[in-house]
Amino acid sequence: MRYFLNRGIPLFFLFVLLFPFSAHAENKAVEIEIKGDMAEVTLLEGKVEVIKKGMIKPQPLALGDYAAHGDRIGTKKGSRIELKLPDNSLIRFDELTTFEIVSVEFDKKTKQRDINVSMVLGKTWANVSKMFGQKGRFAVSTKTAVAGVRGTVYRVNVGEDNTVLVKVYWGEVGVSSAPREEAAEGPAPIMQPVRVLGPHPVAGPHPVSMEEWTYIIKSMQQIIVRPDGTATKPMPFLASEDLNDWVRWNQERDKKN
Repeated sequence: MRYFLNRGIPLFFLFVLLFPFSAHAENKAVEIEIKGDMAEVTLLEGKVEVIKKGMIKPQPLALGDYAAHGDRIGTKKGSRIELKLPDNSLIRFDELTTFEIVSVEFDKKTKQRDINVSMVLGKTWANVSKMFGQKGRFAVSTKTAVAGVRGTVYRVNVGEDNTVLVKVYWGEVGVSSAPREEAAEGPAPIMQPVRVLGPHPVAGPHPVSMEEWTYIIKSMQQIIVRPDGTATKPMPFLASEDLNDWVRWNQERDKKN
């Protein structure tokens, strides 16, 4: 697959996914061949644009295109997009969502993955491939929290005030506070999920301090992270109370894959 990249960008840009871009890069580009891991656009509704790393002007995305490391993608009103990752995981984004690909690395020999998507605003739904078990990492990061998983179905909402909602439908998600310095300057690093053995009682909503914290969110549980980085403890939610167009659409897509 061919990409249009700035003349000044070196080819060490091997493994791929999305994030920051330079506002000072010249807009003149050349066509070069890039090899490495990429995320394929497997569904696109409406209008979705991407700003390639090192470029200023957004370009329209189309079905069958590929997203790479350094890309910043935005969905317009009434638009949605699904990306298939190199480990066969699927991640979808609702209308009026902005996100950046931090990494999309997958080693076919060792079956190790290192995938991180940073949510700036909007809604995402992740169906993480279970075929590789505990190998590698998969994370959705935000300004205040990091949700890292290994084989699960969950969604993340990021509000305009940076409030983060994480809901888990199957499996477990380790949600951690973002490091203070990273939260202020850019996407948070991938955090290792911590596995908790055995069931345990779930307390009601309760804010925790801005110190570092990690929670394991189990099936049919949710957590809210406030704009200041404080979080409620995990609490259950009912499927009957969670039915909306976004949830139904994703559940139907999951059934087809």
